[in-house]
Amino acid sequence: MNRNQWAAFALAILLFACGAVLGALGDHYYTVRVVNAKAGAEDFRQHYISETRQRVKLTPAQVTQLEQILDETKAKFKAVRDSYHPAMVKIRDEQIARVKAILTPEQIPAYEELVAERERHAKEQEARDRRQEQQRAAARQNQPAH
Repeated sequence: MNRNQWAAFALAILLFACGAVLGALGDHYYTVRVVNAKAGAEDFRQHYISETRQRVKLTPAQVTQLEQILDETKAKFKAVRDSYHPAMVKIRDEQIARVKAILTPEQIPAYEELVAERERHAKEQEARDRRQEQQRAAARQNQPAH
């Protein structure tokens, strides 16, 4: 191989290595930002409790109190969400009707399927959240007092 061929070969290897590094960094960024963002409320709660326990150096009794505070806060948020839920459903239904109005008759079935799929996913997430809340409540009842 002459000098130009070696330079081209080295450049190709360097370009490949840069692509591999960029791909690894992109994958890491995606995992940290997108996948972790999809972690459930329970994961966030456990992370919050753990970080607060460590950084503030909470006692076991304080951790129990923190968990109670979080439970009560969650219940208050739920009450507020439940109070405006009917208005939100009405707004969503209006949106769906307006979108259907701009679609052709052939497009409407696909749109209805899309809406049904999103509603199904939302209900599944709500069910997962309820199960996690029930499991957490059962675990707290089974814990010895601090």
